[in-house]
Amino acid sequence: MGYSDNEIINAIRAGNDRDVLEFLYSNLFPRVEKFIRNNSGDSDAAFDVFQDSILVFYKYVKTNRFDQKYEIGAFVFTVCRNIWFNRLQKEKREVVLAAHEDFADTGSDILDQIMTREREEAVSGVISQLGRRCEQLLQLSIFYRLRNHEICDRMGFTSENAVKTRKYKCMQKLISIIEADPSLKRALAES
Repeated sequence: MGYSDNEIINAIRAGNDRDVLEFLYSNLFPRVEKFIRNNSGDSDAAFDVFQDSILVFYKYVKTNRFDQKYEIGAFVFTVCRNIWFNRLQKEKREVVLAAHEDFADTGSDILDQIMTREREEAVSGVISQLGRRCEQLLQLSIFYRLRNHEICDRMGFTSENAVKTRKYKCMQKLISIIEADPSLKRALAES
């Protein structure tokens, strides 16, 4: 089943987002994956970047900051592209810094703007409510930025697909917890 942009936005605002989020994953992820694979990445990196982008989109919709004159697919792809290029630049910058031991200020990037220290602490507090397995999985994925194959090895999953599925379910649970706590939603929206 397909959804219009208005149907997607209305479903997210109403909290009936499971089907539309699955729709977004199935329809937008292949384009993002192809882009990232063509730009020095792999499927795991594409999935991580896509998930981060969906969270940004979701937050924009829930806080009424998403401008509906933009097409959802274009918005999500643009966020993915910016996150990916900033990640590549950051990795390049870290290598250069290590090689030259130059500790000059490198400026802020979009990831710094999206996840401030306060937001990271708030998310960490919520993650601890998810149960030990989800907490560990999301910490490895979000905070340590491990790839799915690394998480699979470290946590004993049977396959990378099992990691992706479990990560998706944990993210859904995380979103539900955030949605149920108005003060937390405000804190995350202000970050």
